[in-house]
Amino acid sequence: MDQKQFGYAPPAWLPVQDMEVLERCRTIKREDMEFTNENGYTIRIVPHPESAIVTELFEWIRRSDAEDKKTVIIFPNSWRNVYTAAVEMCNLFNVNARNLHCFCMDEYADEDGNVAPITYGDSLGGHFLREFFLPFREDLRPPLSQIHYYTNENIGHYSELIEETSDGGADLIISATGWIGHTAFIDPVTEKFKADTLEEFKQIKAGFVDNRRLTVIQNSMGRNGDIWHTPRYSVSIGPYDVVHAKCHLERHDLGFCMGYGMYSSWERMISRLQLYGPVCKEVPASLFQLSPGTIYVSEMMAAPIEPSDLKEF
Repeated sequence: MDQKQFGYAPPAWLPVQDMEVLERCRTIKREDMEFTNENGYTIRIVPHPESAIVTELFEWIRRSDAEDKKTVIIFPNSWRNVYTAAVEMCNLFNVNARNLHCFCMDEYADEDGNVAPITYGDSLGGHFLREFFLPFREDLRPPLSQIHYYTNENIGHYSELIEETSDGGADLIISATGWIGHTAFIDPVTEKFKADTLEEFKQIKAGFVDNRRLTVIQNSMGRNGDIWHTPRYSVSIGPYDVVHAKCHLERHDLGFCMGYGMYSSWERMISRLQLYGPVCKEVPASLFQLSPGTIYVSEMMAAPIEPSDLKEF
């Protein structure tokens, strides 16, 4: 099929509409994908990004112990395999996490602005406690007072709490990009993250979010696609917390296509828009281009996007 024979505009509800940007990101070649920009933003293509993230997270914890240095990390939810593997290494090699201060990056909420409690079965903060905090040996575990998750009481000053604890910004933020181009639940074109300019967007702090439809659909995949059982609202860190973090660590390998174990072109496209498109509020995760850090991209995510991806049955 020759796609040039039939032209059309992207759906209006997709934030990025610039056809030149879309085509450039869609056609980037494998040999041009790895680079480091002037801000120390590094893209690496590796066979297993998850393993790279585990190794780096363990090193951050080990270094905080060896240097006896407070280390503030903003964590995604839920990454059970990464967290349990990193903690198991700490337990095996007697690495103490006493200096670690952890902040969950997001949580579900209801339509009235109430934050989901950690006792809620699908609570993201609850998952973090079970997957990262509790598996530590008791003598190596950080104090519970250093584990921060969202509550109705702290949502109004969550960004300030991160800043005060870290003396100006988290030492590290760990993330992955969602289908709409978000990091955490910083969804584009929402009431919470409405801004006239990029500079204004970068100043928005944590708060209550009315999530975009594509984010709700993505979240429903963890519930066997039951969108009706998927919270439409959330609380999240803001762009302010992203740009003030001193370093970041990210993986682009989370894709799946309707349970068949395949990567699809739309997953590759949002990855490319973040990594190679302009820094813009329409793709919030593109803010990572402004700071030092490493994004590990799997070979499958780096595979070319071609018309042959659209196979006839």
